[in-house]
Amino acid sequence: MKSLLFILLGTVMFFSQNNRFIYEVKYKKDSTSKDITRENYYLDITKEDIAYYNRLNYISDSVFTATGRTPINRLTSFLLKKKDDNIYQNYEYIGDVNFYKISEEARQQWTITDSIKIADNLSLQKATTEFGGRNWIAWFTKDIPMPYGPYKFSGLPGLIMELYDTKKNYYFNVIKSEKIPDDYQRNSLNNYIPRAIPVTQKDLNKLRLDLYSNPFKYVLNGNLTIPEGKKLLLEDGTVLSKEQLKPAEANERKKLKAFNNPIELDKAVKYP
Repeated sequence: MKSLLFILLGTVMFFSQNNRFIYEVKYKKDSTSKDITRENYYLDITKEDIAYYNRLNYISDSVFTATGRTPINRLTSFLLKKKDDNIYQNYEYIGDVNFYKISEEARQQWTITDSIKIADNLSLQKATTEFGGRNWIAWFTKDIPMPYGPYKFSGLPGLIMELYDTKKNYYFNVIKSEKIPDDYQRNSLNNYIPRAIPVTQKDLNKLRLDLYSNPFKYVLNGNLTIPEGKKLLLEDGTVLSKEQLKPAEANERKKLKAFNNPIELDKAVKYP
């Protein structure tokens, strides 16, 4: 957090600009495993909106700006919300060829406690809430008067610097901040937004179950074509030819079923 301080404590004018806060996120995809996944997520707070997305999208935008080409990266879900609206637009990627969009309001009922701690000269205050089937503890700072945090967490009188659930399945921590350049474009996100298919949560759960039943249906039904002599690269690095897809279905189901621990636990799909 030390690299954050020299930016944040310089001038109040900083808070009127477009700002980015980078969270280190540690989480368990599989609640039955001790394996921890570590990724960085970006929270962009602009004059118009809030965006929360994986660092891979930022890398894609940087490469595109430098070369004019979009690299092939792992696709990830992301969130957008207009500043003057309480509705989040959730752009969900579940592993097929599409992005799906769910529009929903996400509010937390916070209990702000008297507990205070100092971290790198910032005064952090403790708050608790229940959200998504988990109990959460947040440490926010009024030194940064922005009522936002990672994922869909918001509504506190200051930026959420640290957030975790009481069972320590998810842990978020701000590690850096920076000013967003005025000419910055979210090219990768903007590319997916118009193609996203509007669905409900019930629809999305059914789509996940359909994908579990037929993990490579988007290839086998012709929605995604593998050219002659080419292979399919899976997110975990596995490379398969079209002839290898059917035999690999059982292992793909195993991987889908292992992701049983989403942030909003009450939305976890119960696979057969």
